[in-house]
Amino acid sequence: MTGQRMHAFEYAEASAVCTHPDYLGRGYARQLLLFHLQRIKAAGNIPFLHVRYNNTRAIKVYESLGFLTRREIFFYALLKN
Repeated sequence: MTGQRMHAFEYAEASAVCTHPDYLGRGYARQLLLFHLQRIKAAGNIPFLHVRYNNTRAIKVYESLGFLTRREIFFYALLKN
């Protein structure tokens, strides 16, 4: 699955890119991303996405589609005791 979340000015985020573990490596994420990227570009927008630094499988797909790392951002989770 994949979708679109944030849309700030001319930038549109491709988000929620997920593949069921039983279907990894079949190109489904790539095909869904291509669909969304073409749709975003056709609307005159610039696609972007976020990825966790250690998600090497996803990074490989994103780089194959022309994405580059622009900036590292750190997120923190606060846990309630």
